[in-house]
Amino acid sequence: MKIENYIDILPWHSSRQWSKRNESSINKIIIHQELGDGNIERVNNYHINSNHISEKGCPHFCYHYGIEKDGTIKQVNHISDITWHTKGQNTTGIGIMVVGNFRGVDNINGEEPEEVQMQALNYLVNWLRKEYNLPKKALYGHSDFGKPACPGFTIDKWIADYKTNDETVSNLLSINELQSKLKQLGLYKGFITGLLDFETINAIKEFQSSNSLQPTGFADERTCRMIIELSLL
Repeated sequence: MKIENYIDILPWHSSRQWSKRNESSINKIIIHQELGDGNIERVNNYHINSNHISEKGCPHFCYHYGIEKDGTIKQVNHISDITWHTKGQNTTGIGIMVVGNFRGVDNINGEEPEEVQMQALNYLVNWLRKEYNLPKKALYGHSDFGKPACPGFTIDKWIADYKTNDETVSNLLSINELQSKLKQLGLYKGFITGLLDFETINAIKEFQSSNSLQPTGFADERTCRMIIELSLL
């Protein structure tokens, strides 16, 4: 995956500009959803004109990054820009918006994020954490700061899993590969996220029970070898 630079591609407000910050002030990543059915270009056009955030319009897209429905990651502002994505957190937070209208509090009839969007989100968060030396606990949803419907149930759960995830599983399979093979076997129904979440652990247990193994939920070498062998049939 790669991050595409759209900072100077998307139109800017005719006169307004973001205030700047020192990148050393960054201490969190905050994830949002669009709560709409558009794309980053449309959201940008909405933001630079009169909108619910500012009657005068905002300088640009109000997040640092956006993830399109096809999983494309677009950087739309410099990290040093103080964008207007989360009240009270803008000077210290990196804002990510995932395009879509996802199920959440007071938004029960919404949709689910695309799997490629979740993969892109995992990639982007990992890259940002490494780039700015941020711990797992620095990851938040907008719901943590007073917007219950944002980023929605699925991404809220993903954030919680991410913060508690054990990133190692086996020398034979990465978590992405494990999820993919369990999905191929019809045992894992979730997104390929690279997170060892409860759904993945339950799928491992189901596989182990069906193959005369102790259902520990731990993908040890014997379990992984059997998963690999059966996924090739």
